[in-house]
Amino acid sequence: MKKLLICFLIIVSSLVFVGCSKEKPASVPKKTITIGVMPDVESIPFIIAEKNGYFTKEGVQVKIEHFSSAKDRDSALQSGKLDGVITDILAVVFANEGGINLRIISKNDGNIELMAGKASGITSIKDLKGKSVAMSTNTIMEYSADKMLESGQLKPEDIKKTAVPPLPTRLEMLQGAKVDAAILPEPLAGLAIKNGAKVLNSTDQMANKAGAIAFTAKSLEENPDEIKAVFKAYNSAVEYLNKEPQSSYIDFVIQSQGFPAEIKDSIKLPKYAKAELPSEKIFNDVVKWLKDKNLIKGNYEYKALVNDKVLR
Repeated sequence: MKKLLICFLIIVSSLVFVGCSKEKPASVPKKTITIGVMPDVESIPFIIAEKNGYFTKEGVQVKIEHFSSAKDRDSALQSGKLDGVITDILAVVFANEGGINLRIISKNDGNIELMAGKASGITSIKDLKGKSVAMSTNTIMEYSADKMLESGQLKPEDIKKTAVPPLPTRLEMLQGAKVDAAILPEPLAGLAIKNGAKVLNSTDQMANKAGAIAFTAKSLEENPDEIKAVFKAYNSAVEYLNKEPQSSYIDFVIQSQGFPAEIKDSIKLPKYAKAELPSEKIFNDVVKWLKDKNLIKGNYEYKALVNDKVLR
């Protein structure tokens, strides 16, 4: 009887030991959404959302990748390192033309300004006829410049387009009177104005900014809840930016975005709006502009490249 009792206890102990030794299945780590940003004012809501913990509050892990050039950003996107980018409609169309399935979720906010040099004597769009205008070609800058020229009854061929892709160089050439005019975004536009440049027109005045926030179709398919959370955090950052005085966060923005320190007193941030779909009219106009310049071969429709589910 004693032997039977001992055997029973051994069996029970073995079962308990085996049960306790079973490892709990490891929890699956949450997907980290990686977003590529540029040193511009359009990206600031994402910078603030990260700083203020809005992504964490919405239960999404986000990594902000900073790029100093669109070329580097687009290379990272092409290699699959990014889920989303702060970009523009032209770049999204070019991406799809090149085989990258990118979808626009929202427009973005930020002003682009066409301005004349301090000593150029130019006071209106019409005065630009025959003058040199610095810009990056085949980009949102050239598209915006062409639209502004049209508003002043000028054709693109009426001016001398001078290709100057690097923004700091463009600013330097404008201020050094090496070109008559230039098209610049914030924050460098504000610095040019501070130093005497005259604004001739802007995307704010024309209400035709072709900016976009876009994510890959793959990420949208695999991480719909995470991307919805990203935009909830974005909207919280917009509320913060529109409520808080600029002085309370501008030093952080300048440092994180790598803006030149001297823009602190001249930078003009936009009135940020919560995420919303881009204008179909602007989208179609961009596609027509690209087609007219023979920059794309495909036919691109608003409903095909704009995802309207995330913001619902």
